[in-house]
Amino acid sequence: MRISQPGRGGYSRHSNGFAIALACVLAAVLAGLSLLFLTVGARDISMQAIGQSFTAYDPDNAAQLLVRTLRLPRLLAALLCGAGFAVSGALMQGVTNNPMASPSILGVNAGAGLGLAVAMIFFPDAKLTGTIFFSFAGAAVATFFIMAMAFRVSGSSSKVYLTLAGVAIGAIFSAITQALVVFFDVAQDVSYWTAGGISGIRMTQIAAVLPWVLAGFILALFISRSVTLLTFGEEVAIGLGGKILRIRVLAGITVLLLSGAAVAVAGPVGFIGLVTPHMARYLVGIDYRKVVPIAALLGAILVVAADMAARLISPPFEMPLGAVTALIGVPFFLYLANRKGMK
Repeated sequence: MRISQPGRGGYSRHSNGFAIALACVLAAVLAGLSLLFLTVGARDISMQAIGQSFTAYDPDNAAQLLVRTLRLPRLLAALLCGAGFAVSGALMQGVTNNPMASPSILGVNAGAGLGLAVAMIFFPDAKLTGTIFFSFAGAAVATFFIMAMAFRVSGSSSKVYLTLAGVAIGAIFSAITQALVVFFDVAQDVSYWTAGGISGIRMTQIAAVLPWVLAGFILALFISRSVTLLTFGEEVAIGLGGKILRIRVLAGITVLLLSGAAVAVAGPVGFIGLVTPHMARYLVGIDYRKVVPIAALLGAILVVAADMAARLISPPFEMPLGAVTALIGVPFFLYLANRKGMK
């Protein structure tokens, strides 16, 4: 059983050479978008000023200061969060064999958000490293519930069951978060973060989450072949030597590392982990050794482009990043929900 419909291909739709060439093209597109990202905003910045901000930095130059202190950290946050959410979604879809699985749909983002809200309310003076651990804890609780349910159900009904259960888990976590926000009167501090956004990010925050994101990517690549086996079904995976419990535990750890770190930076941005894995599998097949890096690049491209759109739709005001990604993700979610294979 496949987790999506990646065309007429199979385990490896294209050669390794195609996947490498595609990765290079996507990396070039991402590099171009990243450069454009640094130039546009409430104040346009010239290419010359951007180059000088890295080669001959002058803190007294307003344009160079803006690039180094605001736009560069924001760009790095978009790259890390986009890649993190995308890889998390790909792993969740592979492990649960559910095309609608993603950190936002199955409640992992909401769990991480609850953990971070608890840290912001009860430990307002905690350092960023401490608040990230709360985000991990919330993501871990949600991931535990999802993985536990994945063990309990099987067959065609499992997809709908897991999706509905994940939505319910996310709704419960979100309701608890909102109740805490209202009760402790911190709505103004939390409201923009809960909508999802990366404005105001600083390099100290990037430095705090970068090790966790890198660890998650390395672990995702390490288990990618094993996750591929699960896309053929548990019986086939076991017959080919796959250890189901080990795969799911490692995948759960990877998801909570990537999602927890991304939510700690950007808030619960939705639908990145839903859309990009399907795009990656359509392009390279269901071999997760290819899906993981391609999904990471696609996720980074999507978030960089979405954040630019959030800044340019109504300057000098900004839309929340989560609102822009929802405009893309909600129609795709409805398309998946109405597919014959989900009934």
